[in-house]
Amino acid sequence: MLRLLGFILIFFVLWVVEGASSSCKSIVCPKQTGKAIPCDMCHDCLNSGSRFCYTSDHKNCQCATIVPPSCGSGAVNYTFCHLLDDVVLPPPEIVVHDEHSVSAVVPRFFQEAPFDVIKPSFLYLLALFTKNGSDCTSFGHIEAYHRQQDRCLLRIRVQMPKIDYTGTDNYYYDDRSALESQFSRDLFGIAENVTFWNEVTIRKDEKILNGTLAFATVMKSTRVDYNL
Repeated sequence: MLRLLGFILIFFVLWVVEGASSSCKSIVCPKQTGKAIPCDMCHDCLNSGSRFCYTSDHKNCQCATIVPPSCGSGAVNYTFCHLLDDVVLPPPEIVVHDEHSVSAVVPRFFQEAPFDVIKPSFLYLLALFTKNGSDCTSFGHIEAYHRQQDRCLLRIRVQMPKIDYTGTDNYYYDDRSALESQFSRDLFGIAENVTFWNEVTIRKDEKILNGTLAFATVMKSTRVDYNL
């Protein structure tokens, strides 16, 4: 059994506060020692600079700066959570060019603290609106998804310079231009308003015995409503 548990046994758990920006995984480890606090206070670990909290009984938890490298084998099943509750993803800025189009500009948050250290990836701009005459179909780099019976969700991948540039040029220069996505108003049919927001994935890989424990958290900005 322990040999099987030497491979990374992972599943999501729900003991963190609902809605918190945290990713939790379970792994066997040697028995850990340290000061315990109630699990409903586990996010207080951020106050001491700890990005992880962990528990074996979901009643008491402890703070940690890393997942112990000795994890991956042992006698106790622990749940580790990577905490991001003090990180705020800024919303897009809406820019109106003329009566035929509207743009959403994603701030360059990924070049500023704390994002420049926690390595964001897969940045998306999203737009949600009531169909009202819209075909709600994908077009070019704009992905379209039907939501419920009367809503359409548009999603655009936004490349973050120096992080996930996917071009083939041997030389790449970031001119620091705005990360702007322009939408034709025809895409929205006769909808009266559109809601925009950003989403990004924060990934943290921790080296442990026999492998790596990977934490991935999808962060969402606040939503911005725009009247067409």
